[in-house]
Amino acid sequence: MALTVGIFPIMGFATPVNTFAAFVFRLNQPVVLAANFSTAPLKVALIYPFLRLGEWIFRAEPLSLSLVELTERFVADWLGMLVEFSWSFLHAFVGWLICVPLIYLCFYWLSKPLILSAQAAYRVGASRVKKEN
Repeated sequence: MALTVGIFPIMGFATPVNTFAAFVFRLNQPVVLAANFSTAPLKVALIYPFLRLGEWIFRAEPLSLSLVELTERFVADWLGMLVEFSWSFLHAFVGWLICVPLIYLCFYWLSKPLILSAQAAYRVGASRVKKEN
């Protein structure tokens, strides 16, 4: 769960959501946050595809992502740019929402053998400790 929320395409939302989810589901906070922070490079890499997928779904005009142009527009009219970006946030969110079930299943499929082997190793170690006592 922390990995799929960690790649949420809007910066600043994944950490509070993962923290809250870890609290509600009584998960290990440091492990959840470590998984969240480890996805940062993947998050940055996936913002663009999620945005473009959302724009394609809504048949919206693609947002220009030139840093110079974005800076000039922000300085000229930051409030107008915020309104325009709210649609881009929605497009990226929808793109993420469509992809997240498949991404979750891939993470689950890849991590299940690792978790099962770690669990088996733990059981072997625990049984050895019981035999020694």
